[in-house]
Amino acid sequence: MNRDTIITVAKSVIIILILLAVVFALRAPAADLNLLPNEIKGNYVDSTGLPYFSEMDSYYNLRLTENYVDHGFVGDIKYDNGTQMDMHRYAPDGNVINYELGIVYLTSFLHDMVNQFVGSHDIREVAFWTGAVIASLAVIPAFIFARRLTNDYGAIAATLIIVLAPNYFAHTFPGFFDTDMFYYIFSLFFIFFFVECLRTKNIALKIIYAILSIISIGLFSISWTGYIFYVGLMGIFGVVYLIACYVFDIGDDTDRNKYSNKLLWFIRQKEFLSIILLIVIGAIGITIFRGFDTTVGIFGSLLNLLSLQSAARVVGGFPNVLISVAEMQMPNMLGAGMASPFLANTNGVVNGIGGISVLFAGLIVLYILISRVFKLRKINTSRGDSKSKPSKGKRVSAAQKIDEGNRFKISLGELNLSGKSVDEIAETKRLTVLYTCLFVVWTLITILAVTRGSRFITTIVLPFGLMTGIFIGFVSDYLKNKLDNDNWLTVIVVLCTFLVAVPLAVINFMWGIIAFIVLLAIGLASIYLLKQKKSADSTNIPIKKYIAVALVVLALVTPSVCGAYMTSNNVVPGTSDPMWNAMVWINQNTDNDTVITSWWDFGYLFEIAADRQVTFDGGSQSGDRAYWLGQAMTTSNLDYSAAIFRMLDSSGTKPQQDLYNVTGDYGKTTEILKEILPMDSQNAKKTLVDKYHLTDEQATKVVDGTHPANPRPVIFVASSDMLQKAGWWSYFGDWNFTNQSAQNYNYYVPTDQVVVEPNSVGKLKLLNSSGLLVNAVIQRGEGNNSTTAYTEALSTYNNSEIILNGTPYNPLNISNIMVIENGYLVKNESVGDVKNANYTLFLMGENNTYTPILIHNKLANSMFTQLYLLGGANQDVYTMVHMENGVSLWKINFDKIGGGNSPTNTTNNTNRK
Repeated sequence: MNRDTIITVAKSVIIILILLAVVFALRAPAADLNLLPNEIKGNYVDSTGLPYFSEMDSYYNLRLTENYVDHGFVGDIKYDNGTQMDMHRYAPDGNVINYELGIVYLTSFLHDMVNQFVGSHDIREVAFWTGAVIASLAVIPAFIFARRLTNDYGAIAATLIIVLAPNYFAHTFPGFFDTDMFYYIFSLFFIFFFVECLRTKNIALKIIYAILSIISIGLFSISWTGYIFYVGLMGIFGVVYLIACYVFDIGDDTDRNKYSNKLLWFIRQKEFLSIILLIVIGAIGITIFRGFDTTVGIFGSLLNLLSLQSAARVVGGFPNVLISVAEMQMPNMLGAGMASPFLANTNGVVNGIGGISVLFAGLIVLYILISRVFKLRKINTSRGDSKSKPSKGKRVSAAQKIDEGNRFKISLGELNLSGKSVDEIAETKRLTVLYTCLFVVWTLITILAVTRGSRFITTIVLPFGLMTGIFIGFVSDYLKNKLDNDNWLTVIVVLCTFLVAVPLAVINFMWGIIAFIVLLAIGLASIYLLKQKKSADSTNIPIKKYIAVALVVLALVTPSVCGAYMTSNNVVPGTSDPMWNAMVWINQNTDNDTVITSWWDFGYLFEIAADRQVTFDGGSQSGDRAYWLGQAMTTSNLDYSAAIFRMLDSSGTKPQQDLYNVTGDYGKTTEILKEILPMDSQNAKKTLVDKYHLTDEQATKVVDGTHPANPRPVIFVASSDMLQKAGWWSYFGDWNFTNQSAQNYNYYVPTDQVVVEPNSVGKLKLLNSSGLLVNAVIQRGEGNNSTTAYTEALSTYNNSEIILNGTPYNPLNISNIMVIENGYLVKNESVGDVKNANYTLFLMGENNTYTPILIHNKLANSMFTQLYLLGGANQDVYTMVHMENGVSLWKINFDKIGGGNSPTNTTNNTNRK
């Protein structure tokens, strides 16, 4: 290896190290919680000063890792056959652990290394930083892959666009401990080595690349469940590439005449044999990593991955709870606002890939690749004289030969093959077909994936990031070697400066202005003030062209860098002291067999903080449990609500299945259960036998599950976040099995409070959406019980009342008002005959400070409203056993079911924080 080659390699290593430092530095501020004021920041860190994790999946991974470090396996129980059970999930039976444990093994290893070489740190602290560290390492495959396709400028830009991709970055900063950290590392290595296996002509290297490719996907398969997507992607690419090679006559045609037809010739070409090699080694590798069953079922797994949300409703059965998961919602193309196209964030697909500039750059490269393929098809590659050695003045160094030979070259100019040998033309044709097929398939498949939910935006970033790198590569070549018009250089400088300034201005307007002025001045000065032949190196390329190239790079990467900066500086942990402390109380004050029940979002946190089993969590949420939890929280019948928890947490959904085996209809099954659950066991059994004609044995089996003799103790968690989530839990609770649809009902909660003195009026915003502003207007008189309120609907355009068909328009009109003054319910009455009034205004006041909450009438007397807002007064089925700020814990008294616990409207003390 000569000196120039060593310098070339060393330069790439240095660039990678710098990029690693940059992307980690952008992630690190997430640990500082810069968004939060210092006076409340302490509520978001644990007793050691470490911030709480940012989302709930992190706590599941942390609990498994702690189990592994503690007793050598991740489950709570391990059977002789190797099966591990997680008894913290899915009451009452728990579930079998079938999870990719790469994150557990890696974090355990890092924990050992840190404690051996750095100092004493517990597993939680190591886990807190693991995502940021590992995700930053995606710089390595991203730069290597991109550098194979373009020059240093393009590779740097592609790497930053990929590793700082908004949807990826938002899941890989400190405090986000989930499997997303592995996503880009293994997928990039897998595709890179797969393509290199096809690209190289050396048989030994083909085998090596094939093995490396399969090792990459094998490690991916034990680290992230979505690995199967890339198996399918490259499988489709392999088929398309073979078809393209056949159509475009890619292969060695020296002995083509020996074969009777084209197909016999083609199946003996290296392209075909490379695909076969990858399939064979791949099957062996997946079998080693995942087992034979996974290998044979790989096509079914791929279909399942892409159809996660295709059944938003299960015909004849329960709703698909995945439609309530934000990542499974169809994403917008762009976020809102004039500047949105130029920003990188998670608000839309275009924003998610790095902004509209990255989109256009990728599409331009895709268009050029496709057009070049069809131009090359017309070129004859039959054997002829080989190209002569270039003159001495045109020869390049060995390092340049390595670089140019390893790079897939394409220019913005016309396709020029004059002076090239047949072998060089054939190789250009082969590589163009290879990368065209790769990027076309990659782009189309990821576009299809994005239609299945916003979680797949991370997949589309990779092809567009790499194509943007290619774009920068040939733009830099074009600027340096072809563009000599200063007017066009000026246009490029102005445009790029604008693209840099916009995302900076979103962070800080002055930053944007300063960046625009400074960069524009530098660019114009280089064009009009410096000597035209002044060069930055020995190539005689003017400095102005280097500055133009640098501005192009900055224009394309600044949105991603700014987006990453904003994300890491706006992190708020997923929980805080009140919720964590409430769980600690459960751990210290309840029996070990107690079940915690609530909506599924905080299930993972409940499991680790309280060390108790839960009804369901973020990985075990099912349509039937979501339905029953929604029923329990929306009903006004507290007996029925408690009876649901008695069944679910002591018997699961077994009684439901037993009854379904008789009725064959889930709608009929749930109607029967709704009828018998609040009854005592004798009446429930009698109803099943007499009214629904079950046999005595069948009825006994069902009632033993719905009315267990010794139900497990249950704590219901009511928290402020559930007000905002009411749209989903009420939707599932309202599910209609006949027409497979539901309505959702909401609480409208302001983000602030308002001070209203006696004899004055105050307003507080409840809704601001699509040009509609709805305020709660609070009026106070002089005497007791003189406080009242109503809602007003205004246009945000002119702040005036909205009139439709001659009458005021207000979609949030109220029919009832409830007023609590200093902890006492002092008013609960109708406001009169108001048309289209579907809401109740709940107004809490303390020391002249008021908080209005607008409640849909369907939820006004719901179990959740009775407990969380009204303090559980005048009933004895639920007993509040502990309260933190915004969190209340309720013990369910199953022995009180059937005691006539209907909602009442008397004045009550509702002492709540």
